[in-house]
Amino acid sequence: MSGPEFHSSSEESNELINLFGKHPRGVSARDVKSIVLSLPVEGLSGSALEELRDMGVGRMQSSLPQEERVLWAEVAIFCIRRKEVCGASDLLASSVDEARIRSYVIRNLDGRDLGPTWSLEELCGLVLDSIPYPFEEAKERASRWRSLSREEMLTLRRIKNLLGAVKDVGRLIQEKDEACEGVRMWLDLVPLLP
Repeated sequence: MSGPEFHSSSEESNELINLFGKHPRGVSARDVKSIVLSLPVEGLSGSALEELRDMGVGRMQSSLPQEERVLWAEVAIFCIRRKEVCGASDLLASSVDEARIRSYVIRNLDGRDLGPTWSLEELCGLVLDSIPYPFEEAKERASRWRSLSREEMLTLRRIKNLLGAVKDVGRLIQEKDEACEGVRMWLDLVPLLP
């Protein structure tokens, strides 16, 4: 069974067709990962990386065998990181996308049994490393978010989105001892964030 149909603009598809030698929907996750890994950082445009990320997320959520779905999740994460490195995305936005994918794999594909990439500890580490403020400062900013600049409000909103991405595995995080303690504390702040 093939992955879900993937539609994109012809300009973006042409960039990928030139890269893969055929339409990207006919390429395997291993091929995409291998080819994109071999390119220099500036080897693909941000829009092409976004197209590959979308394809990875779609196939991760498809009816493909679990192993293939996990490989597509890895492709999506790789493209998210590559977009950040080439300046097409910032750290917090990238972390929100990556946390959503990791949470999905942990929750729906028994990711905790698939190695350290998909562990709760790795997910919690990503979340904590991506938040630009110490907890007390974020709490203070959240208490007066209406008076903040648009950029500061956006940052708080992205923090909320990042924490929301792990909410789906919140029960699993609650079961962990020290590894996810910091995330548990941050999850309590979600209702205060804009």
